[in-house]
Amino acid sequence: MIRTLKIILALSLLIGFNSLSFSQELSDTLHPQNSQLEETLSDALKCIKMTPQDLIFRNDYVDMDSFRLELIDGIMRHPLDIVSFNSNLRSNWGKASPEDRRYSLPFTWAKYLKIRGIKSSFDESKLACQDIDLKNNQFTREYGKSVKTLSEPLRNALSCLYIGIITSNSKTEKAFNGLTVGEISCLRDSFPIILLEDINDEFKTPEELDAQSNYEEKLTKNMIPYLSKLDAGMIVEGGRELAYSTQICLPGMLEFIKTKPQIKPLVKDKKDKENDLILRLQTSIGEIIIGGYGKSRYSGSPAIIIDLGGDDEYYLSKNPASEYHSSVIIDLGGNDIYNSASDYTYGSGFFGSGILIDVSGDDTYLTKNFSLGSGLFGTGLLIDEQGNDKYFGDTFTMGAGSFGMGGLIDMGGSDQYSAALYAQGFGFVGGIGVLIDSSGNDSYFAGGKYKDILRYKDHYISLSQGFAYGLRPIMSGGIGILYDLSGNDLYTSDIFGQGSSYWWSLGTLMDQEGNDKYVSYQYAQGAGTHMTLGVLEDSTGDDIYISHGVSQGCGHDLAFGLLLDRSGNDNYITYDLSQGAGSANGFGILADEAGNDGYYVGRDNNTQGFGGPRRDYGSVGILLDISGKDRYNGNGKDSTWWTTPSKWGVGIDK
Repeated sequence: MIRTLKIILALSLLIGFNSLSFSQELSDTLHPQNSQLEETLSDALKCIKMTPQDLIFRNDYVDMDSFRLELIDGIMRHPLDIVSFNSNLRSNWGKASPEDRRYSLPFTWAKYLKIRGIKSSFDESKLACQDIDLKNNQFTREYGKSVKTLSEPLRNALSCLYIGIITSNSKTEKAFNGLTVGEISCLRDSFPIILLEDINDEFKTPEELDAQSNYEEKLTKNMIPYLSKLDAGMIVEGGRELAYSTQICLPGMLEFIKTKPQIKPLVKDKKDKENDLILRLQTSIGEIIIGGYGKSRYSGSPAIIIDLGGDDEYYLSKNPASEYHSSVIIDLGGNDIYNSASDYTYGSGFFGSGILIDVSGDDTYLTKNFSLGSGLFGTGLLIDEQGNDKYFGDTFTMGAGSFGMGGLIDMGGSDQYSAALYAQGFGFVGGIGVLIDSSGNDSYFAGGKYKDILRYKDHYISLSQGFAYGLRPIMSGGIGILYDLSGNDLYTSDIFGQGSSYWWSLGTLMDQEGNDKYVSYQYAQGAGTHMTLGVLEDSTGDDIYISHGVSQGCGHDLAFGLLLDRSGNDNYITYDLSQGAGSANGFGILADEAGNDGYYVGRDNNTQGFGGPRRDYGSVGILLDISGKDRYNGNGKDSTWWTTPSKWGVGIDK
């Protein structure tokens, strides 16, 4: 009988890239240390005649596809390791220097992009790139006549960025060496199709929707052989080279503008008469522009923009070139507007690398798809240093990655993030997406555009805010991370979001401090759905969690979901299948370590510790409240323990 109480999960054997050593690495670094949380969990499991060692997932249920990340394989074997995984992520931030937090940290986390079926040359030990030799000054040798009168800091910056782009393009091109021109064109033209939604889908007939779904599935399967030839690690290496070049040239420019030295424009033609431009130059890598301290307006698709200050307007578009293309924007000051009617702009890497650095000012970003720290077959990085900023995008934006890495890092100010889909720390197949906000009272919104027509008439898909996604059953997903360090924040999503994932993925939302409010409808707030991992962890503050179902620590269909709140007087409000629920052989935990909390549910037969039988064995749901005076309207009660009629559900309130 006890054998049937163990959770069984559909995992294949861990293969490739030194599987044994990688598993040992996970064992050494991710197992949680002995703590009050671990002790309380053990006490709860004793109530249903189990131990933490029983909470494992088997590995022989389905075949492994070729895009499975080793990290996800390892944690799925021992899902409680997710707690230490999040701790390691936060430790990376705490140990890093201020500069490394901006430039190196996303690449440190990208080490997890170890994929069984794809070559990966990414090597964490090479995070300290070789210095670029500015004395040889490759850029000024080639274009010396145009830039010889520039001040040395600007000359060096252009040289550094120029070499960085050449190196980045070269490495990205190398990542595709195993593919033919036709195969690369297929990926470029077809892969975005499987990510983009049509707002008119809600008006299509079932037959039209089925035909569309069948077409996209066939398209995806046809691309799998091409995707399997990629060197995903080399794609990330290309982005890291350009990020490093940007990092080493920025201090010199900041010192240079402190005294606001007078700079004589080198170019002044009719189209620039309303712009404060110092240099406009056509080169082999694309156009290079330097703007002065006044207001400037930029358009087209330059390779390099350096703007020294002023309230500027950007109306950039995607580079139409078919070859590998990288770009850098460095704006050193001003309240700027970044606007675009084109996809693939502003910190977007698409078959290349895209970096945008905005140093100060209250900025507004108005974009479409594949933007604002987006890496699709490339690396995209957006770093905003200061100011109360507003970010608006549609799909695959604000820290989104697939076959590459996307990162948005905002270091200061109270910011607003608004997107429709696949955003705000989103990881798709072969990718990692990261959004880090360091301070301020922030607002995150995802959804409101594409209706969830398969389930509801009045709700919208979000798939954002620390969310990761795979294509069931053919392609395992990636890693999505949203990390907010401080402030009283508001998170709003609808269907899928807030530390959740789908199909062999890992989605995590971490909020370090502040009185936060989380609002969603379904598959959210620490939810894993279909063989996957989802976790929401809030460290401090008086927080409010509101959802309808399959949320707040829910694992559905051989998956793991965790909501962990470390401290504060919190309130949890939901309707059903939440607050520590296991469904269809899943495993869900809601754990609150401290504070006077309230737990409110609409149904008490599948909440607050629910785990029923399915497919001849069990699901497990656990609610743990470790301290404080608490209120319940369902199964729970302050200072007691309980089991539910579901057989493998349990709760403890200490």
